[in-house]
Amino acid sequence: MDQTSVKLQNTYKKTLSPVGVKQVRVIQPPGDPDCLTVTLTVCADGTKFSATIIFKGNKETGRVSPRILNKLVVPENIKVYSNASGWWNSDFDRFWLAETFENCSPGSVLIRDRAPAHSKIESDFLLNEMGIRQVFIPAGLTGTYQPLDVGVNFPFKSYLKLSYHDWRDSHTEVTKSGYLRKPNRQDFIDFVSGAWEKVKVTTVENSFVGAQIVPEPLYMIANPEEASEVDNLDDTFDCSFSSVEDSFTEA
Repeated sequence: MDQTSVKLQNTYKKTLSPVGVKQVRVIQPPGDPDCLTVTLTVCADGTKFSATIIFKGNKETGRVSPRILNKLVVPENIKVYSNASGWWNSDFDRFWLAETFENCSPGSVLIRDRAPAHSKIESDFLLNEMGIRQVFIPAGLTGTYQPLDVGVNFPFKSYLKLSYHDWRDSHTEVTKSGYLRKPNRQDFIDFVSGAWEKVKVTTVENSFVGAQIVPEPLYMIANPEEASEVDNLDDTFDCSFSSVEDSFTEA
């Protein structure tokens, strides 16, 4: 699993203008682009968990008004939450773990980075009670060993940007101040849902191969005789991650 910050509006990086003009006017939504948190979770067999969206809630309650939430149409591949910051914190981490992996088989392995919210002892205790082993990727190596960073986040964000641009092409109305209207929460949910749906199962499987967690996609080693030739995953994690950390310590 991995959290990624996404912009509520992905502005175009290019525009058309006559040659030689000193100023190029570009109409965009006002203010800085709003950033929200999207969490993606995948398995080595290509399974995609529902994408988690965290909206920034009310400053006092930390939650989006139930009146607003009840109006949202949330697809099956999306789960929507909110907190005061719109970001992943330790309290939300424990809540999410309990809800997401409630029916997970004991002996499963959760691979994630060393973000402060992931490293709390309370989260570790909860995972132990659920029979799930947590493996942390050493700092600075998520681009090498984190499957989502290796092969999933980039196509997901690319699809997300295309969804925004398609939406923008058909929503050119402006506010009274002359700014383009921003997409709302429902629009954003639809962007994420569509982008996550487009990420292929083979893309997820290959990301685990690229992250050196499995030697080849699991469907290729489904034969018990072939699967027996694959190194024990626990040994792979210990060798890959622990040895890297030891080398940093020795240096």
